[in-house]
Amino acid sequence: MKTKVLAILFALGLFGFASALIWAAMRLPASMQTSANGAAPTASVSEALSDGRLDVQVYAMGNRDVRMEIQFTPDADKKESVGMRPDVNFAMVEMHMDGITPPLELVESGVWRVSLKLPMAGQWVVSVGFGEEVAEIQFDAN
Repeated sequence: MKTKVLAILFALGLFGFASALIWAAMRLPASMQTSANGAAPTASVSEALSDGRLDVQVYAMGNRDVRMEIQFTPDADKKESVGMRPDVNFAMVEMHMDGITPPLELVESGVWRVSLKLPMAGQWVVSVGFGEEVAEIQFDAN
């Protein structure tokens, strides 16, 4: 009787451990699901570049506050690209004004964050990339 109870407890423990491993492998990284306050991205883009993949998520948080998360995943043979900082430029759609180049906060290797307050509400476009290869994304900042 004691042996059967131990075998059942061992099987339940093994099942729980395997379930936790599968769940952890299947879910998205927390940094790519939502922002720190739990909001879904206002706009996002994923662009294949010659050296890897660029993922950008924009969070329009109201009152012209914007947060952006950038992740660059280099191709397997292009590991030296991970140290490069992307160029970021915010500009109003259909306006003839200089763009805004905000400072980037390095979160970890290949991951940056931008937080800024835009000078005007309206339609904005942000360009993120390396040299001639850029991803553009439009969003509404109110």
